[in-house]
Amino acid sequence: MKRRMNVWLFLIICNLTWVARPFYAHADPFAPYREGAKKEGSVTLGITLRDKVHGKPAGQRYLEAFKKHYPFLKVTFKRIGGAPDRERIINEMSAGVFNYDVATVGAPMIPTIVNAGLPLAVDYKKLGVPDFLSHPDNLGVALRTPVFGIAYNRDRVPEQEAKTFTWETCLDPKWKGKTSVNARPRHLNIMVLDEVWGREKTLDYARRWAANKPVVETSRSTQAAKLMSGAYPLICGVPRDQVKDLQVYAGAKNIGIVFPEPVPVGSGELIYVPQKARHPNAGILFLAWTATQEAQNLLDDINFSGHPAFEGNEINTVLKGKKVAYTSFADTVAEDDHLAEIVTAMGMPVVRTKKKKK
Repeated sequence: MKRRMNVWLFLIICNLTWVARPFYAHADPFAPYREGAKKEGSVTLGITLRDKVHGKPAGQRYLEAFKKHYPFLKVTFKRIGGAPDRERIINEMSAGVFNYDVATVGAPMIPTIVNAGLPLAVDYKKLGVPDFLSHPDNLGVALRTPVFGIAYNRDRVPEQEAKTFTWETCLDPKWKGKTSVNARPRHLNIMVLDEVWGREKTLDYARRWAANKPVVETSRSTQAAKLMSGAYPLICGVPRDQVKDLQVYAGAKNIGIVFPEPVPVGSGELIYVPQKARHPNAGILFLAWTATQEAQNLLDDINFSGHPAFEGNEINTVLKGKKVAYTSFADTVAEDDHLAEIVTAMGMPVVRTKKKKK
């Protein structure tokens, strides 16, 4: 009798365990943020995407896709552009003015917002954000991943020749005085890492490239426009989006881009939710959504800056089988110091760099 009661007790406990399991196994980490966002009702986004590019919808498509997941949110978009915009917004927030629920900074500015105590720390990994898009201190998520290559004008460079390009091509005397370099050659910031080329090889490359007399441009968009017009046959170390933007939105068929190995892939911008944001829950939902395959593949379609790790986007297909050199937010701590060394080796003035800590 006692044995039979023990068996029944065991079966009851098992049944209770199976009944309770779904509540634990399927706990929704988004639930508190979703409920909080419903009460907030709106979100103001400050990201770098443009609403339209050459008159064609770009950022609009991205935000419409987000709104389909959270139709209860009123989404207001206020574009944050380059460094002047970002510095202005940091100054506003430091003074207590918080007009954004999601804000953007470039990697070199991350220490500035950290020192000012601006970002809200959230465990984004629990919300499904992969490690390669998460800030290591949970301060935000990477957006708009740059992939660097060599762009060329098809009227001046045969397609078959372009396919043979390596990074050494930029040093070939054949192209002396004919290549262009941006005043901030960020692709070399990735090459300088120990696991890629390292410091000595990168600085040697920079000196030899300078000896080949590249034309220095301060604006990447100006660079790309000149490439399209035929002013340059080559731009070395150009972000893919600069070329694809003109190909797709401006109909430029006479320019192309190839990706020599190792292919430098940057960390992208950091988007974050300010600690004193008016609608923090809605902002957190947006950050988590940007790290999904749906969002990254749409980003690659409209802005040509989706992360290569996501299956289904163009850059993932293009880079298959290639040696890729990734950087991370952790690598960006010394990014401007490295850049200062690189541009100095090339004989260019240091445009901007962080002060080293004493």
